Amino acid sequence: MLTQLIPRHLAPHISPQFYDEYTPTDHAVWRFVLRLNLHTLEGKAHPFYIEGLKKTGMGPERLPNVEAMTEEMRSAGWSTVAVDGLIPGVAFFDFQGNGMLPVATDIRKVENILYSPAPDIIHEAAGHAPMLMDPDFSNIVKRFGQLGAKAFMNREEHASFAALKRLTVVKENANSTDEEIAAAEAAVHAAKAQVTGFSEAQQVARIFWWTVEFGLIGDVDNPLIYGAGLLSSVGESRHCLTDTVTKHPFDLEHALETKQDVTNMQRELFVIRDFDALTDALDELERRMAVHQGGIASIEKALASGSQATVRLEDGTDRVGVVRHMTKHDGHVLIQWNDCVKVDNGQLTNLENHGLLILDGPIQDVLATAAIRLDGQVVNETADELRLENVVIELEGRRIELATLEIRQDSIPSVFPGTDVEELVLIEKPVIVERDARVWTNDDPMFNRVRNLREQGASIDEIVPTILEDHADAWLLQIECLELVESETLKQALIERLQQLRATSASRNELIGRAFDLLHI
Repeated sequence: MLTQLIPRHLAPHISPQFYDEYTPTDHAVWRFVLRLNLHTLEGKAHPFYIEGLKKTGMGPERLPNVEAMTEEMRSAGWSTVAVDGLIPGVAFFDFQGNGMLPVATDIRKVENILYSPAPDIIHEAAGHAPMLMDPDFSNIVKRFGQLGAKAFMNREEHASFAALKRLTVVKENANSTDEEIAAAEAAVHAAKAQVTGFSEAQQVARIFWWTVEFGLIGDVDNPLIYGAGLLSSVGESRHCLTDTVTKHPFDLEHALETKQDVTNMQRELFVIRDFDALTDALDELERRMAVHQGGIASIEKALASGSQATVRLEDGTDRVGVVRHMTKHDGHVLIQWNDCVKVDNGQLTNLENHGLLILDGPIQDVLATAAIRLDGQVVNETADELRLENVVIELEGRRIELATLEIRQDSIPSVFPGTDVEELVLIEKPVIVERDARVWTNDDPMFNRVRNLREQGASIDEIVPTILEDHADAWLLQIECLELVESETLKQALIERLQQLRATSASRNELIGRAFDLLHI
């Protein structure tokens, strides 16, 4: 990874890939999904997808190395960073806004091949990376990243994210009990119930979901797939083009009103006309955000976020900090911080117990009325600004004591979460990687043996009887054998066993049936 290029505030979200700990089963799952998807997506995916897959250097035989992917993606203006599953939305978008693809390095279990409940390397590498090699789409995803990094969340969303991340970890843990999964699901529902309103972060994430993640493109009656969630899913890539999924012509308002389901295959999708139409939608989305609109309503978003925000004034100076309180009166607004930093042409001034009073009219005219009463020591006075220390101000029935106060007639052109000043970014604690040591199962040595024989071009016939006897339920292992077996008798034995396994679950029935199609059985 090009860690020297990673912004300091994003570094804590990076996790090692632990590449050498992938098991033979993990590599087999990757191989199966890639081969099946390539077979399925021919003529159904955006024309650039297959070309992009080749340009990234990924192949079906082994899981990709995230660090090595950077070397292949550099020509498209991208690098890759390994992360541990779900990361906060603002960090996810910030990575992309900086031209870095965050790659969740875990891989789905065999039983979750059709649909993974958590981000994994199949989704990130095989889903997102190829389309990023297309210049037009690459610019759109970076633009999404820049908007997402400047989108306000509500404080309740932070708790909801933590609960959701825990659920994905529990579901992918082979040792999790039904009770643990149920408890994690209940925690997600409880946390989501506390989230009110529809924050900017939710809006950006929802449009990202219906486009970059689960988008279709072209003719609504005969669309092509370009969304990573569809491209990387063996189940969704086939399901999404059937008549059971309702296809809507993409419309920004309709997409914003349509809730996504992160745990099941989608029942409805949106078809964008082309990437220019998606760019237009992003332009409109940005126009609605606090970073573009500014004003008192944007200060309210900063207050609701409960996190660090930047208030940018007309003269280009910033006030950076966590907004503690806001008081409105007749078009005037008082913003308060416990700790605030004034940023003026690179000069940083720390302010404690600070207030910024924005007036809807000339300073002296407003202060001459009885609406706002204040007392303090004037330290600077101009036609545009009045600065005081040791201030007592009475506003809307509140008596407020401040160490410093700025009074300005201003329109507040922009407000956004975080800061553009790298040294002021709040650094989170390093990511705690929740992972189980990858222990080889009873099937792994045989998966490894089949791989070695395949790469050597040697016959596998002598081990097939052992696989049928000692690995009777290992359908994926048997599929790999069916691909290579030479004896017609052993081939028929494998087919009969696999037909029996198809009857054990709906997902096995679909996956084994599609493997038969791939192998022309």
